[in-house]
Amino acid sequence: MTKLFMLLFFTNLLLFSCQEPSTHDESPYEGPPKDHIISVERAGEMYDAYTQRRVPIIKKYEDSIALDGSNFEPTRYAEYDLQTVKQYIAYIEHEAGQANVDIKTLRFYLSNYPNSDKFANGDVVKYPRKNSFFVVPTIAYEGKNVDFSIEEVDGKPTAVPISRVNSTKEINQNKRQADSTGQMNEAGFFISNNTAVQGGGTTSLILNDTQLAPPPGTGGFGNNN
Repeated sequence: MTKLFMLLFFTNLLLFSCQEPSTHDESPYEGPPKDHIISVERAGEMYDAYTQRRVPIIKKYEDSIALDGSNFEPTRYAEYDLQTVKQYIAYIEHEAGQANVDIKTLRFYLSNYPNSDKFANGDVVKYPRKNSFFVVPTIAYEGKNVDFSIEEVDGKPTAVPISRVNSTKEINQNKRQADSTGQMNEAGFFISNNTAVQGGGTTSLILNDTQLAPPPGTGGFGNNN
């Protein structure tokens, strides 16, 4: 009887160990985020307001500076596939965890692609002249909510606030080492760029290069106008 029991036990153990690991890793459902879901009607009103108050201005300006006489179509929406968003969240949470800091918010910056074929570092400009946005995580620092990236300081991942500075001298004056936990002792400021992993040991957490429309577009509001 004992031998039969042991045989069944190890058979079940073997079958269990051969199963594919679960990839289902979602937060528990808690309903819609409070005070952040708007109605379809309100979204339509906001979309129409942008159509009336912003699109004509953008189009008029861009058409006025087009040397080739082309007609400009202002961006009306941008999109990421759901898996990219999930991967981005997992990425920034991992990097923040390595630096022992907690992400406070995700900040969406309105932006514009330059009127050029390439960025200053040689990267191809995907949508010249087009409106866009990029996403930056934030942390609480000295009572403020600030953008951050991860910088290697003394071999340790360290959360560093992002701020534009005017010179290398200012960088050296403002940059301070982090304490042993990876938290920031004093503000470490640097000039940010679009490189995901920079040569100086700095890791960007900024999300961009989404799909813009129009053209082409299949949006649900205003026939992409």
